[in-house]
Amino acid sequence: MLDRKKILDRFLTYVKIDTESDPNSQTTPSTEKQWTLAKRLAKELETIGLKDVSIDENAYVMGTLPSNVDHNVPAIGFISHFDTSPDFTAKNVSPQIVENYDGKDIILNKEKNIILSPNYFEDLLQYKGQTLITTDGTTLLGADDKAGVCEIVSAMEYLVQHPEIKHGPIKVGFTPDEEIGRGAHKFDVKNLELNGPTPWTEVKLESSNTRILMPPVQKLQSMEK
Repeated sequence: MLDRKKILDRFLTYVKIDTESDPNSQTTPSTEKQWTLAKRLAKELETIGLKDVSIDENAYVMGTLPSNVDHNVPAIGFISHFDTSPDFTAKNVSPQIVENYDGKDIILNKEKNIILSPNYFEDLLQYKGQTLITTDGTTLLGADDKAGVCEIVSAMEYLVQHPEIKHGPIKVGFTPDEEIGRGAHKFDVKNLELNGPTPWTEVKLESSNTRILMPPVQKLQSMEK
């Protein structure tokens, strides 16, 4: 079973690291502070047991979970970004956890009278009874897409710890500067080509900005024969 507390702690650690990108910068990453999380992620991937972990001169982080089967299986890739939008600050994020949400107004900041209300955000009612994570209303949370980063790291850790779950090679990649439209500009796609050049297909998860890169279905079927 997944360790809920560990996943929550991991996510909260990520969102507390300021990784705001800057559209006016010409460097990659566009802000020096993105390196803090990039380096942490590279170290974390090594710690949980991934192989060939790398971080390049532009802060792109990659790692591999090798196949644990003895037959040929196409590789898949999971990609997410760790920068946050420059439209609003993500500095000094103060996460707040709302357990078993009751469907009523959530007071984010009593002093500043900031309230998150289903009267305005009707979709909140879809999460009644669930655990919500918010800010204090003065910053972004950064769940876009540190939630995706957390999902990927946690999933890879679980697979490492449970070798009875059989899989082919899995590549993961974390990028800077997606929020300013440059996330893919210097992404080394060749680093994902474990079985030679592959015409990767991109699939976006509905729940986040996380992308899955995988070979087309036709290629998968032909390799299974």
